[in-house]
Amino acid sequence: MSRTRPLRTGTRRAFLRAAGLAGLAAAAAPGAALARARRAPRAPATKPAPPAPPGAEAPPSADALALAAILERRHGAHLDRAQLEALTRDLERMLQSGQRLRAVRLANADEPDTVFGA
Repeated sequence: MSRTRPLRTGTRRAFLRAAGLAGLAAAAAPGAALARARRAPRAPATKPAPPAPPGAEAPPSADALALAAILERRHGAHLDRAQLEALTRDLERMLQSGQRLRAVRLANADEPDTVFGA
């Protein structure tokens, strides 16, 4: 009898990265859906705001800058300026997302959504 080996399409690291991202996505999706469902309907704006120019982003918060400084101290030898700026913007977005999630107030009776499929 011959033993067949499974096809190797990726590495363990790639698999663990994909599994971790799937777990994060699964954890974040219900919270985002709940936040959208609880949001009160807004009155339509009469005139949309003009789009901000691409270079006119708000400066990062002190927390994002502090976290970026830690990253620069630990991994600065492997990162260039553009990568550090991109990381700082990403950190700022993550911090803002966390603030928005903390702003959603849940009642004591709110429970996680449990879906049973057949």
